[in-house]
Amino acid sequence: MDFTADWSIMQTLGEGAYGEVKLLINKNDGMAVAMKVINLEEHPEASVNVQKEIAIHRMLNDPHIIKYFGQRTEGSVGYIFLEYAPGGELFDKIEPDVGMESWQAQRYLKQLLSGVEYLHSKGIAHRDLKPENLLLDEHDKLKITDFGMATVFRSRGKERLLDKKCGTTPYMAPEIFLRPYRAEPVDIWSLGIVLVAMLAGELPWEKPMALCVEYTKWKSNDYMSESPWKKMDNLAISLLRRILNPIPSARLSIAKIKQHRWYTKHHTQIRGPELDRS
Repeated sequence: MDFTADWSIMQTLGEGAYGEVKLLINKNDGMAVAMKVINLEEHPEASVNVQKEIAIHRMLNDPHIIKYFGQRTEGSVGYIFLEYAPGGELFDKIEPDVGMESWQAQRYLKQLLSGVEYLHSKGIAHRDLKPENLLLDEHDKLKITDFGMATVFRSRGKERLLDKKCGTTPYMAPEIFLRPYRAEPVDIWSLGIVLVAMLAGELPWEKPMALCVEYTKWKSNDYMSESPWKKMDNLAISLLRRILNPIPSARLSIAKIKQHRWYTKHHTQIRGPELDRS
């Protein structure tokens, strides 16, 4: 890897779909970069998928989207260089079975909504929004990453229906399993599930299908004594009822979410400063 002569490989940050993600530090100016390492020999299908991901990611420039810096291939190994987010994943900010305070959840939701609104304005759907794909920078600013399942759904003002079943099952909207489906409502559904995770520290169901008891209870309004809903106040439930509406056309738009009282109200900080649990 001659191109890393000016860079030090510090540590492995995690595992991607096709290989590891490593932290690089520039020896001259100290700049930190995340490097995805893709083994094209082990994953021959990766080449096409990664090129599609790059084609979408390089179009994006927003404070709530991880920046794409470039790529290169050497032999059977591909490298993608991305903005490094030292705050880690939103997932690690969620206390299991507890979640986080509502003021924190509101703050992260506003940033997530801003990033998703930007994507949709560009005609792009992410299709895999979940806490593991939401990173935090040194200022605790949320940034969307991993565009492996993203797609262009609107071009030259014309919107197309999508038919690929993709995403992470507990975060997927019910219409994805039926197909075809509109792009924007499936991202809105996913950010609703992210909000549930932030407020309750758990997910509401494994899969939004008729055979799932928890989902059936949600659809039939027989859920208030159940977890995670019993952990939330009525205002949060009111918002989630409108976001997690099984009918895509009746689901709240981003503009309508911004008008909801839970989104606009001032949430007071109850606990003291967060303790380091490491």
